[in-house]
Amino acid sequence: MLSQRRLRLLVIAVVAFLFMSFYYSVRHRSSASNTNITSNANTIQGEASKIQNQKFYRSTLDAMKSKEANHAKTQEKIQNAMHAPGNSPGTGAGAGAGSDAEAQKPAIPKANEDTEEIPIAGRTKMTVPKKQDTNVNAKEAQVASEQSEEEKEREIKEKKEAEAKSELNDILKRAPVIVFSKSYCPHSKRAKNILLGHYAIKPEPFVVELDLHPLGPFLQALLGQKTGRRTVPNVLVSGKSIGGGDDIAALDQSDELASTLRSLGGKWIVEVEHLEVEKGL
Repeated sequence: MLSQRRLRLLVIAVVAFLFMSFYYSVRHRSSASNTNITSNANTIQGEASKIQNQKFYRSTLDAMKSKEANHAKTQEKIQNAMHAPGNSPGTGAGAGAGSDAEAQKPAIPKANEDTEEIPIAGRTKMTVPKKQDTNVNAKEAQVASEQSEEEKEREIKEKKEAEAKSELNDILKRAPVIVFSKSYCPHSKRAKNILLGHYAIKPEPFVVELDLHPLGPFLQALLGQKTGRRTVPNVLVSGKSIGGGDDIAALDQSDELASTLRSLGGKWIVEVEHLEVEKGL
């Protein structure tokens, strides 16, 4: 019988043999698998390359055919242009080619007052909108605003002048004798004192205080245009001015005021009586 030591060595040798056999078997299988994978990959790459070569070949053929077709069309256009009526062989092709070139040119916007041309890269020019000057725009807005204000003022003035004309016509109908006065004016006070205190006039003179009337300045300007007298007092008899404070005082002192009133007032003045009692005042 074998001793225990030899038996152990035998067992170890058997185990080692089995392990080595298993190891080489697995390695052989892995190598074969890698070989198959590599072969399959090469096959796939080859097929893909063939497909790509076929596509490139087809696209190349298509491009060549398209180029030949375009060339044939161009030649046909040139021939048609050369044989067209009124075109000579020397100029027909040039005209046709020129028209094609003009048709293919990109549209370039034309410069106008709102655009300008600027250089790009030192050579090419491009049309762009002009930069607006903010100062100019502000000035234009200010001028427009001032013009608008002036127009409003002119409209208001024209309206007031029209109202003053209508008001003056109404005032002249109130009485034959009209005294245009101002409440603070001493000359106006003197004229009113003579007409209303020294005389009994029927109908009684109508007094208009221009400084208290809403249309006073416009009435005074209108009186200046109609009578030539722009100051107060301004005494009108039947629409005609007989003067101011000094003129009324002079007529009173010369005893001509009553006759002047009767002459200009006509039938509209019913009575003019000189009050002797009040003469000394």
